[in-house]
Amino acid sequence: MTKSQLPQELLRIGRAWPPDVLRPKLQYGNFLVALSKSKEHEKHITPALIRSQQRLLENRLKEKYALSDRMLYPASYPEKYARLVGQLEDVAESSAEEGEKPTGFLGRIFGR
Repeated sequence: MTKSQLPQELLRIGRAWPPDVLRPKLQYGNFLVALSKSKEHEKHITPALIRSQQRLLENRLKEKYALSDRMLYPASYPEKYARLVGQLEDVAESSAEEGEKPTGFLGRIFGR
């Protein structure tokens, strides 16, 4: 990949980045898009940066370093992570349905 193609590739990755429902005003994809369009930071866009962002987008590290069942379901509290994910999904759904403005991560979870 040539140096001139790197910003276009970063732009493509930024546009494909999934939205963060817990922080709707702070989207990582928007940051990547802005970085790709910035002439000031163009020299910092390297093939290594592109590869790392592509790996994150494709969840390659999650697949390579999969967590064991002992980690996902600790003996002392087996449903811990399932409940946490459920609560996060509920918060994201309720705030999307109500159209409420985000009040911060903890405020959205605990209803403050």
